[in-house]
Amino acid sequence: MKNRLLLICLFFCLLVLPASGATFSQPDQTALLEYARATMISRLEKRPAPSPPAITIGNQRACFVTFFVKRQVMACFGSFTPRHATLFDEISDNIRLALKNDSRATRLTPELARSASIQITFPGQPQPISDWRQVDPQHEGLLVEASDGRGVAIVPGEARTAQYAWRSALQRLGLNERSSGIRLYRFKAEYIRGQE
Repeated sequence: MKNRLLLICLFFCLLVLPASGATFSQPDQTALLEYARATMISRLEKRPAPSPPAITIGNQRACFVTFFVKRQVMACFGSFTPRHATLFDEISDNIRLALKNDSRATRLTPELARSASIQITFPGQPQPISDWRQVDPQHEGLLVEASDGRGVAIVPGEARTAQYAWRSALQRLGLNERSSGIRLYRFKAEYIRGQE
């Protein structure tokens, strides 16, 4: 009985722990989000990149960087494994690649970047699933891979429903629901987000 009660208490404690930004202090979260915004604006205005903020994070992490304007994604790019030695370089390169590879980013202007909501997502490793309905898009991400290896990840909070996440990923891959060889994954993630 005691063990069952302990497990129930642990379960409820886990439900109320913050799922986002748990590994960064509030000042570090703010600094990372401001750095992402400044980096995006400098790239859009073709100015030199900003210097990283004077914070000590001290870890290499994979991330996705997403810019929202009125809940609509304007640019997003990232990876599940780190490609750079520092988180600042990871953020900067994801912004560069979003502008290069995400067709939605063509609508992003410096003015929109200044007012955008920014989310930096730190993904866990994707786990295979058999159906997109198994994803809770407010708390989990969806990765859809085509048979040729191309993939689109929808980070937590990017889609209101799992069906929208599924259809959005298919559209961005140029596929439909009857396309063959599609692989699905879900992933847990921590994130930090600054509001518009």
